[in-house]
Amino acid sequence: MTASAIRNILSKAFLAAAGGCFVFGAGVTVGDVVLRAVAGMNVPAAIELTSLSIGLGALLSMPVCYAKATHVTARLLSELSPGRFSRPLGLVGSVFSLGFAALLLWILARNACSKLGSPQTTADLGLSMPLALSIVALALAAALVASVAGLFFTLKNGREF
Repeated sequence: MTASAIRNILSKAFLAAAGGCFVFGAGVTVGDVVLRAVAGMNVPAAIELTSLSIGLGALLSMPVCYAKATHVTARLLSELSPGRFSRPLGLVGSVFSLGFAALLLWILARNACSKLGSPQTTADLGLSMPLALSIVALALAAALVASVAGLFFTLKNGREF
């Protein structure tokens, strides 16, 4: 299997998981609104379910954004003179993406390590905070690896893959 095929499979897997999280969060919100209107009841822990699923969806989309450099950019100079500015600014963007991903992972990994063994749980669902933080750290580790890949492909090809 080629590197390009592996990248495509991983990108689709991360985006499918992120999409599933967004759909789940939206479904919980819609279900909560409908239940309140129809039966005067609510979905237990709806706010926590929605915020955790939407947050996880955003985290799972980060590796794809970093690897493919599809994050938000302003291309003012590269539009004026693509030959002169596209490659250098792409490299600068890739380096800053790598630095940002590393900083996020470092901050969260330190926090997750400090909570290991803690009995602390989320307010409504009672999910283990060390487990939740570890999942977030894994997603950020994937984003860091993807930002390294994005920098590598920018250096190799002069553009993102």
